[in-house]
Amino acid sequence: MLRPHGLKGEVRVAVFSQSARNVQRGRPVFLDGVRRTVERARQDGDQWIIQLAGLSHRNAVEGYRGELLEAADSEVLRDDDESYFVHELLGLKVVTVGGEELGVVTEVLQPGGNDVYVVVGPRGEVLIPAVGEVIDRIDVSAGLIAITPLPGMVDETE
Repeated sequence: MLRPHGLKGEVRVAVFSQSARNVQRGRPVFLDGVRRTVERARQDGDQWIIQLAGLSHRNAVEGYRGELLEAADSEVLRDDDESYFVHELLGLKVVTVGGEELGVVTEVLQPGGNDVYVVVGPRGEVLIPAVGEVIDRIDVSAGLIAITPLPGMVDETE
């Protein structure tokens, strides 16, 4: 939440997805651990102005500046079938398109430009950059990530 908007308890929020499907009227969200329902929502440039149930004046929302609106994983509306949460990658098996098993994702690093998957398996620890030229497929329901390693990414001497 960025800041209050007006006097009737509306708040200006930044969203992670352009569609903002999870902050639309009727959607459940959690604010500071309390479940609330979005009563109104309208776009304002690249931000949204929303009204949450039970917060009907500016003083009621003033203290929530900077707070994160959350939704239960099971209630999140995803933009497409290829969307996933970072925590869903943990434990996925990583294989090359040639069929070699590299191990499982034990950690997801977020150093800046792109995520890096830490994979631990028969070759020890392998760092996999999460970029299109390396990641061929992520199938959370199948528990699998298929990759095409860049030259030198996987030690060829073993």
